[in-house]
Amino acid sequence: MRSARNNKGQGTIETVMAFIILVIVLGGMVNIWFWFNNQMIKRQVAYNNTRVTAGTGKDDYIQPVSWNYVPEALTENKVIVK
Repeated sequence: MRSARNNKGQGTIETVMAFIILVIVLGGMVNIWFWFNNQMIKRQVAYNNTRVTAGTGKDDYIQPVSWNYVPEALTENKVIVK
């Protein structure tokens, strides 16, 4: 009788631990998705600005068009759910 009761408690603890790990992993994935989305927006804005500059019709083709995009670092603080 006693072993059946212990197995039921063990299953509950294992389920709770698996759920907690799943929530942490999903939270990290969502944070990485937000970081990627923000980087894509910044990159697209910089790209559009250079395309507008390149297509203005000026004869200043001696100087190259500068692309002022610096990617943001993906750090642990952005990935780990707090």
